[in-house]
Amino acid sequence: MAEVMAGFVCGFAMSIAVTPAIAVAIVRARTTSPLAARLAPEGTNLLALSVVINMFLVLTLTAIGLLFGLMLHGVEESNPEGGLGSPNRLFTAFILFTIVIAVLPLAIASARLRWPLVAFGLFFAATFAWFMPYLASWSPIEQ
Repeated sequence: MAEVMAGFVCGFAMSIAVTPAIAVAIVRARTTSPLAARLAPEGTNLLALSVVINMFLVLTLTAIGLLFGLMLHGVEESNPEGGLGSPNRLFTAFILFTIVIAVLPLAIASARLRWPLVAFGLFFAATFAWFMPYLASWSPIEQ
């Protein structure tokens, strides 16, 4: 159960951390992107936009964290070996592989979004692949 709670906490923390960056990026991109102009037309309050983005990210990233927590719990029972700087090598390798598969094609295809995507991928990896297994191992919740 500690793994699931750690996934929830990591997803929630990540949603709070990335909300301001996404809101500012949408507001800045509305001059060049028709989609951003529709999402945040002129006169849109940045705080109101941040609230909407945060609600979406809280629901999405905590759900992803819960699923990763369930996966970590299953992997901990079957293969608890440490490695790659993490208490669970298999889980960390899976998360890193998933991030590379998700971010690499988008980063190659879009030169303008390359560095924000890479930064988000690295932050996602640090949060879920490394911090989450340590957070679960530090938990006072009975294993």
